Amino acid sequence: MAYAALLFGMIFFGTGTPTTKIVTSGFPLFLAPFLRLLTAAVLTTPILVLYRGDLRQIDKRSWLYIIGIGSVGLVAFSLFLLTGMKMVSGVMGAMVMSLSPAAVAIGAALFLGDNLGWRKILAVIFSVTGVLVINISGKSIQASGIFELILGSLLVFGAVCSATAYSLFAKKVSDNVRPIILVPLAGWVAVLLFAVPGIYQAVSFDFSTPTTQQWIALFWWGIGPFGIGTMLWFLGLKAVKASTASGFMGAMPASGLLVSYFWLGDQFYWIHLVGFALVLGGIGMVTWAHWLSEKEAKRKQQDYTPYHAFPC
Repeated sequence: MAYAALLFGMIFFGTGTPTTKIVTSGFPLFLAPFLRLLTAAVLTTPILVLYRGDLRQIDKRSWLYIIGIGSVGLVAFSLFLLTGMKMVSGVMGAMVMSLSPAAVAIGAALFLGDNLGWRKILAVIFSVTGVLVINISGKSIQASGIFELILGSLLVFGAVCSATAYSLFAKKVSDNVRPIILVPLAGWVAVLLFAVPGIYQAVSFDFSTPTTQQWIALFWWGIGPFGIGTMLWFLGLKAVKASTASGFMGAMPASGLLVSYFWLGDQFYWIHLVGFALVLGGIGMVTWAHWLSEKEAKRKQQDYTPYHAFPC
């Protein structure tokens, strides 16, 4: 169930990439994420009502992690990605974003003390390679200038770092807070931070200009990638190590490409199948590594005999 939650969480996340292209073509920079997060926060608020008793048990440390998820993982991620993608091509942005599995794995080893092992390292290599194959095949890397290329790439890498912090914060807080209530709590934190610039742009914005497709994309961008995707991702993170979860992140761009075929009419290249195979290989490898580590831990637990069990 944890593997399924991680996989489908990333699949839902992946649908956000083509959705973002549609939304940002009809809404301003701050208004789009503000409306997206507001939609998700309102629709998931009944979860807070259902588990309102849990809110009183959240300690100060956990609240800091929740604020970190909302401010860094949602607000900073959105601003870094949206501004960075205006300076670089989609291919370059996708190449930088393909570092996400490796960034989460390294972050888990440095900050959470996870033991990577050769299998997890190989799984991350598979995922990153698969993402690169998917995103650069049949396309060219273009930018308007070297300054824009460097600055835009650094901004997109800021989004990678924000997404890494997002997963690490969630892993730390999920031990004390029910994962299902993290989504509306982090959502409302992000809504409050986006409120001033979002409302400012809303005052002068003509809400009759976006098309029906853009409104549908905005609604899905909030409830699909963030609402459902985040909830599944947090549920999976609670049950496995963050380094294990990093191998599943390759499913995000693969799913985004599949949606782009049907929604945006992007061209299919046969080499994409190689990329999909590498991503699936990475997921299979990290699942195998986690299964072996769990099996070894159970064996050691069964072999262990407490001292007091021996006769004096």
